[in-house]
Amino acid sequence: MASRRDELNAYTFARKRMVGAFLQPGGGGNDEDAPRPLRAVLPSFVVAAVVVAGFGMWGVLKPAAPPNWDNGKYILQGKSSTTRYVILNDGPNKEPTLHQVLNMSSARLVLAAGATVLSVADDVLDKYPRRGATIGIPYAPDKLPKKDDAGKAKLWSVCDTKSKQNAQSTVGQSVFIAADQDEKTLKDPARVLDENQALYVQQPNLDAKTDGSFYLVDSNGVKHAIGTYNQTGDQINALKLALFGQSPEAQRVTNDWMNTLADGNPVQFPDIPGLGDKPQNSRLDLSDSKQKKVGRLLSFQDAFYVVGLDHLYRITPFQYQLMKYDPRVVSAYGSNEAKADPINASDINKLQPQIDDHLMTEHPDMPTHQLKAVNIGEKPRTVICSTYAGADQDGRIKRTVWADGEYPAKVSANSLSAHVTAGHGLLYRAVDGGVLDTSGQTSSGSYFLITDAGLRYSLPASTAAPTADGSSAPAAPAAPAAKSEANEAQARLDYKDVLPPQVPAEWSKLVPAGPVLDTTAAVQPQNA
Repeated sequence: MASRRDELNAYTFARKRMVGAFLQPGGGGNDEDAPRPLRAVLPSFVVAAVVVAGFGMWGVLKPAAPPNWDNGKYILQGKSSTTRYVILNDGPNKEPTLHQVLNMSSARLVLAAGATVLSVADDVLDKYPRRGATIGIPYAPDKLPKKDDAGKAKLWSVCDTKSKQNAQSTVGQSVFIAADQDEKTLKDPARVLDENQALYVQQPNLDAKTDGSFYLVDSNGVKHAIGTYNQTGDQINALKLALFGQSPEAQRVTNDWMNTLADGNPVQFPDIPGLGDKPQNSRLDLSDSKQKKVGRLLSFQDAFYVVGLDHLYRITPFQYQLMKYDPRVVSAYGSNEAKADPINASDINKLQPQIDDHLMTEHPDMPTHQLKAVNIGEKPRTVICSTYAGADQDGRIKRTVWADGEYPAKVSANSLSAHVTAGHGLLYRAVDGGVLDTSGQTSSGSYFLITDAGLRYSLPASTAAPTADGSSAPAAPAAPAAKSEANEAQARLDYKDVLPPQVPAEWSKLVPAGPVLDTTAAVQPQNA
């Protein structure tokens, strides 16, 4: 029978074998030769203690603020509070003074161009010996668009939407400055009008007794009045019937929306020599005697013609759409429907010297294709948008017209600001006129910055810019002052090398205005 000592030895041996299975042997060649666990763990505790002590010492010894943080070149931001400050040399003896600033744009405007943000512990800022009043421009933007985005042209679109009652007082309107997916939506071919589509709209009433005029809006963003002031009501109704069918109701729109469109010639029935209220015979040598009446419509392949007294006038499909409802043309058909009769090839060849096509080019801005209004009738698209899409190489404004059942992007109910695609903005120059400058030599117009808050902020053109030492820059000569000061504010806002694209004033003024980003106003105390 084993003694107590033998049992203890066996237990000790088994324990060493088990520990040895989990730990690397000491290299003595003996199964029992396993290291003591404490020998492996103790160094780890020692190293950890040294590291913790090192970090503790660094926390004690490291400076609470970066070197030269108070040299007046930084936008200072409290680490915990994220409150922004600037240091200006505007004390009684030009000493550096710490000022809390209302927003980022104000902070940039009071410092030299290129100022960067520096994080400083709040307790360091709180202990600064000289503190001045809070300064800045109330409601100026805190979030500014990135430099590489601010100079990229955006799609500008103003959209009017029809109410259920189609009343002028309930017309809805939103303005969009679009990028990314919003831009793709406004360029969607399924919703942008093509050459066969149009809009039928009515401008606001001129006064209590005078209704607003009716307009056809084509796919190029050109508005054409339906008829002229000296035409009778029957003539204008005949034009409406030709364009929009029986008893159409035009969509009410705002004057602001109308002002973004280009002016075109009014829609009228083409004037054909010899065409009157009473039909008369033509002197053209036509094989079919029924076609020998002034005002008869003819077709050959895909071309349309109207018979004149001594000439065969070629007309566009759009003019053909109109002339089918011209009362003078209808009278030439008697009781029959006015429509084009085919003309044989021999007559076309024979009448070549007498074919006149001047009507096709008489008004170059008029549509040439037969049109269908997409905002009336079945399944109308009553959210209609006039879009500024840049300019061609000659500076002529390019417009597109967009129509759908919903706005191109979600808008907030009762919002008083424009919808700017989130994360984007624009530094631009608002200009008047229908032709933009393409030379790059002029700087006329007003400079604005628009942010994704949906407001436009004017950059001034004639104020002296304060410097970091509290003084003002000397006045510039009158001629270059506008460009110089706009460039100064632009540079301070970190847009020094950005070339502002041009935007027509008709679109720009539809964006609600925020405060002026004035370098002088940015240093004004705001203690109230």
